[in-house]
Amino acid sequence: MAVSVILILIQKLGSLLIDEANYLSQVKPEVESLRKELRLMTAFFKDADAIYHKSEPAKEWVRQLKELAFEVEDAIDIFVYEEAKKRGRKIVGKITKFPKLVINAHQLRGKIQDINGKIKKLKDDRINYDIKPKPVVDQGGQTWSTTDHQAQHHHQLEASSSAQKFRPVDVVGLQSEAEELAKLLMEEKPLGRFGVVSVIGMGGLGKTTLAQKIYNRDDVKKHFVCQAWVRLSKEYRMKDVLCNIIKQVMVLTEAEKDALASKEAGILEEKLSDFLKEKKNYLFLLDDVWAKEDWDKLKNTFPVPCNSQKCRVLLTTRDEGVARHADPIAPNPFKLQLLDEENSLKLFSKVFFRSTDDTEAVARLNSLDKEMKHLAMDIVKKCDGLPLAIVVLGGLLSDKRLTTPIEWKKVLDSVKWHLDSSNCQKVLALSYSELPSHLKPLFLYFGVFPEDTEMRRDRLIQLWGAEGFLEPRGNLRMEDVGGECLEELMQRNLIQVAKWKSNGVPESFIIRDPLLNLAISEAKESNFLNIISTPQESLNCYRRVALQDKHGENNMAEEASYNFSSSMSSNSNQLLRSLLCFIEMSPSLYGQFKLLNVLDLEGAPGIKSLPKEIRKLIFLKYMNLSRTSLETLPPWVGNLYNLQTLSVVGTEIESLPIEILKLGKLRNLLFYGIKMKQAFNDSIVGNGIIGIYRRQHSPHHRHVHHLSDLQTLFLPSGDWIENGLEKLTGLRDLRILGVDMEKFREKLSQALVNLVRLEALNLSDFRNGKTIFPSLSNHVYLHYLYIYGRIQKLPDLHNFPPNLATLQLSNTHLKEDMMRMLEKLPQLKDLSLWSTYDGVVMKCYAGGFSKLESLCFVQFDWLRYWIVEEGAMPNLSILEIKDLFGLKWIPGGLRHITTLQKLTLAMPKEFLERVEEGEKHWEKIKHVPSINTREVEGHRTEEQFTKYERKWFTATGEMIPDDDH
Repeated sequence: MAVSVILILIQKLGSLLIDEANYLSQVKPEVESLRKELRLMTAFFKDADAIYHKSEPAKEWVRQLKELAFEVEDAIDIFVYEEAKKRGRKIVGKITKFPKLVINAHQLRGKIQDINGKIKKLKDDRINYDIKPKPVVDQGGQTWSTTDHQAQHHHQLEASSSAQKFRPVDVVGLQSEAEELAKLLMEEKPLGRFGVVSVIGMGGLGKTTLAQKIYNRDDVKKHFVCQAWVRLSKEYRMKDVLCNIIKQVMVLTEAEKDALASKEAGILEEKLSDFLKEKKNYLFLLDDVWAKEDWDKLKNTFPVPCNSQKCRVLLTTRDEGVARHADPIAPNPFKLQLLDEENSLKLFSKVFFRSTDDTEAVARLNSLDKEMKHLAMDIVKKCDGLPLAIVVLGGLLSDKRLTTPIEWKKVLDSVKWHLDSSNCQKVLALSYSELPSHLKPLFLYFGVFPEDTEMRRDRLIQLWGAEGFLEPRGNLRMEDVGGECLEELMQRNLIQVAKWKSNGVPESFIIRDPLLNLAISEAKESNFLNIISTPQESLNCYRRVALQDKHGENNMAEEASYNFSSSMSSNSNQLLRSLLCFIEMSPSLYGQFKLLNVLDLEGAPGIKSLPKEIRKLIFLKYMNLSRTSLETLPPWVGNLYNLQTLSVVGTEIESLPIEILKLGKLRNLLFYGIKMKQAFNDSIVGNGIIGIYRRQHSPHHRHVHHLSDLQTLFLPSGDWIENGLEKLTGLRDLRILGVDMEKFREKLSQALVNLVRLEALNLSDFRNGKTIFPSLSNHVYLHYLYIYGRIQKLPDLHNFPPNLATLQLSNTHLKEDMMRMLEKLPQLKDLSLWSTYDGVVMKCYAGGFSKLESLCFVQFDWLRYWIVEEGAMPNLSILEIKDLFGLKWIPGGLRHITTLQKLTLAMPKEFLERVEEGEKHWEKIKHVPSINTREVEGHRTEEQFTKYERKWFTATGEMIPDDDH
């Protein structure tokens, strides 16, 4: 971590000299000298970092260096803060005109000179602290010292899809066990009250991987009417668990899903119980149950199965007592064992060679020379047969530039100096110590999130950027560098992908408990991070604090706020740079940390307004207020001139102040309130920049193009579209949601022509429904497109983005069948159509939609006949048909789509009866493993449908299809 701290400080000093030139001009020579001295010291820092865990003197040397680095950062930040507070942002002219500032600059100059002297002394004393140059051997055998070799190697990843490179590693040596457990779950005879089948074992043995493999089997999916998989944590909330289960087992609209969050746990429990009583069988996977009390609370949410019902629970736990307590008369828990040598080598080979085939992986291992094979066996022995350790170590070695015996021996020797009790801990600790310097703080940062949190890729990268962990490199933006870093961590198997985007880029990540614990312990040891729930402990020495609820259902917010306030000291106020809050805390406390860079309050309760104390936080680069109850954003937010990210998605806010346009460093502006669909009005839209409202004193001359660094922009429609949108050529993600999109048709179309770097585009008109579908033929990076609102017709095929992977059309009400056009999109994988078509017949032709994996139809008002030819949609995996009240039958062509894994039907009772097992249309879908149904009521009579149908066939001249299609 020492190297990371210094490199970040070097980068920050460079940025400050540019961004705060008005304040630092008097001390620029001293700051430049300090920056140069630190850059020259990085090699010594690397040497110290390499022996950090095995040398107490080295630890002390590193500690002193970090303290000096923090002292530098604090001195300069406090100087800039105090001067900015005195004079605001209205400085014009030379800094020497201000006598008080000259005095302060003199004091800062003396402080920097003193620190510079201490740094030089530490450099001279390094030998006394066991810090010696470490020899490095290159491929040609040449040796040099790290003190002579300063070049940074930046690993360039292959351009192939991440989704293809980082498939999760399957279980090894457990095929027969998986068969046995699956058979047990599907057993017809009683297995106890709930039919619990348990998998037990220590962390890292692969319980979740095995359970997931069983849960996703086709025969298991077909056997159970509904399934749900819940990953638990030590501090789970029952309300969250119930919401999660309900969303999986019930077919809900988006509005119904959103409404679940406002309901009490008791109401959710009743809702789930009533639903399950009507099901003949169901399966729950409860992953990682920690205590008997957890099971007792969970089982009470399930209705007691009657004689005709079969309830099964697949439970994973580390505690055999929990498994036996869950169902005393159920079969004995299946206990996972450590892998033997053969399977350990097989798993290592699959990870190292990134192969999904056991035979191929072993063959490639056997192709290595004798010395390498022996080293592989020695390395695997260090893992004691623990799959997680093997996966992590295999990932570490696969990332090595030099796959030579020397490199492998160095890894083998490195494990020995760790003093932990188990080899697994040694291997995991080694995986961290072997990380390149720039990746260490990024891995530790996962520790700020609560256990089992699904972390969005964009949020992580924005946080890292605000922390100073990322900087542009060559032609790569800061966001691109962050994406590369995430791929490196994935490649080393330190994090896993939770969700993928349709273009093969990860959308979110999770981290396994043992690795999360490693991140937290390493972060605390190096004073990188402190995690507290009721903050009684000192905050001194920590640059980052995460407030997390460790009391499950009992959110002790009031006590947390009191203790947090009482535990403050002037030093902690000075040190803290990042605060991430996952629990309720008095907003007035946030303003106490005057040097704060990061304030992340996403989802934190109790926030309706921003206290004026926050206006003093001029160093803020990242402020996330999404999913809070915030009602307004005050004008003084425009004074937070360092902001890079401002997110107020899912709040009660209806408009933004015009002062937002003063934030010239903004890279991400995300505004979409939950009331916006209802709240749009002419006064807001007409008077300025969206809901960016104007007052008498507002700077009318500023326009949206002044935010020239924007990468992400979510805004309601408004006059701002005509005032500079076309100049924001760096935009990657643009979402315009509002009313009267027709008014801006010409300007918006012209602007979009210039925004060729867009990767995602959302254009939605919620009032009169008229929107545009612009020509996007030159947008080669655009993979996601969402259009909401009426359009006359789809554009010609050549006007679509050539690499479009996800398309969502809503409320377009097209008159012509759009499938003939859409099926020709070469890269389309995900298609969602809501109220898109007003025709009676729709047809999918043979050979069409060659790459489509997911298809969703919702609320086609008049559709009666859907025809699917054999050979259409050959890769379809997920199909959802909802609220198609006039549809007469399920397409016969579905019987030919053997890849179909999940079918969701939210349809009228008469339709569902025709597709039940044994009924007329069952044969068309009986091969689908998972079929979820929900009965809904239509709002039109059969007579109305027949009348519209007759009129449509007369107008088009088409023939009525037969039901064999």
